[in-house]
Amino acid sequence: MSTPIDLRAEYGHRWKIGLDAAAGGRWSDPWNFKILCRHGEICPWGDGILAASTRRAGAVANRLLALKGVEAIHDGDDGASIAFPISKLKEVAKVMKPRTARHANPAQLAALERGRLQRPPTPDVSLSLSVSSNS
Repeated sequence: MSTPIDLRAEYGHRWKIGLDAAAGGRWSDPWNFKILCRHGEICPWGDGILAASTRRAGAVANRLLALKGVEAIHDGDDGASIAFPISKLKEVAKVMKPRTARHANPAQLAALERGRLQRPPTPDVSLSLSVSSNS
């Protein structure tokens, strides 16, 4: 069995990495990782090979299929899937538009911590109902 590229280790600092729905929460298996993109997702396909799947047919699917060095796996009314070598990832990413991973720098983390520490504790407010009689 071939070993896929570990997308989380290689690209997790740059792009958002998701987990395949069938993974059942197993983050330890690199076959379950996928790069979340605006137009679909990129996932491992084999040793040194990735696959990209679009969410719908149209311009994005046509642009992927027009790239040199990619192989069409599926081209239908619901989108396209292609396989490509890792060396083509930059070209495929330009079309798929991966979502950027957000990371806080140390100054932002310190500001968040200061805000958390400076916030007054919320009082325990218990509701009490009082009945007043106007006589």
